Amino acid sequence: MRAAIDIGSNSIRLALSDGTGRSTITKLADGIDRTGKLSPVGLSATLDALREYAKVCRAAGCDNITVFATEAVRRAADGEQFCAAVKAEINLDVLILSAEQEARLALAGATKPDGAITVCDLGGGSLEVICSEDGKTPSYVKSLPLGVVVMKNKFNGDYRRAIDELPTLLREYGTVPAHPVVITGGSACTIAACMLNLKIYDKNKVSTRFTAKQLDDFMPMLLSPKLALFRPVCQKRADTVPYGAIVIQALLNRLGATEFYVSDASNLEAVLNGALDDTI
Repeated sequence: MRAAIDIGSNSIRLALSDGTGRSTITKLADGIDRTGKLSPVGLSATLDALREYAKVCRAAGCDNITVFATEAVRRAADGEQFCAAVKAEINLDVLILSAEQEARLALAGATKPDGAITVCDLGGGSLEVICSEDGKTPSYVKSLPLGVVVMKNKFNGDYRRAIDELPTLLREYGTVPAHPVVITGGSACTIAACMLNLKIYDKNKVSTRFTAKQLDDFMPMLLSPKLALFRPVCQKRADTVPYGAIVIQALLNRLGATEFYVSDASNLEAVLNGALDDTI
């Protein structure tokens, strides 16, 4: 039995090869732009989740547990210290992915149409944009610190300023090939669940196609202070989902995309299926 654990900037996720999965919001990157370090509250929540996930893995008889961390741990001054604590307290080795490894895994793991594709992995700390002419080999990879936790900390509830400034922030991606767009990450999937009015999150239902106009029309709901009341499926992400929507809307405009796909599967599934070996 194999297991993979993704220590993200906003959440930590577990997947087992028998289909078992868990996700916990930890907000590890909260405040990192101000302090340069991982959130103390997020650290505690992440370690608690890792302890629980390790128990699940060992109870299931997993003989292979791959644990990896992304933007928050990669960027934080105390990222290596955190990995050492995980080893000392939970006996799990944590691999800190490079931005390029993270991007390649997102491309490998995403559920996507055949052929040329642009995969956009929106996490808590970063936004990776990966283009591929054949859907397998990256031809363009760029990661910027435009994740939803970073955006929440930067704009602090001022959605209007976020909407006005995102187009400028996205210019750093330069010219991106005009391929079909797939968006991955917890915020994108939660937004999809909200747009579908799901009462209970369903990873198979959220992995589908939407038009940019559908998102535009739904923005008032996504930016509403009563979002979690009307769409309880996003309750745990209610403070970051609005920024995810703003980033995605600006990104689609930047790419000139009139439609996009959402994929629940991403780097976690790629690692579980052994794709990490191809990036090392």
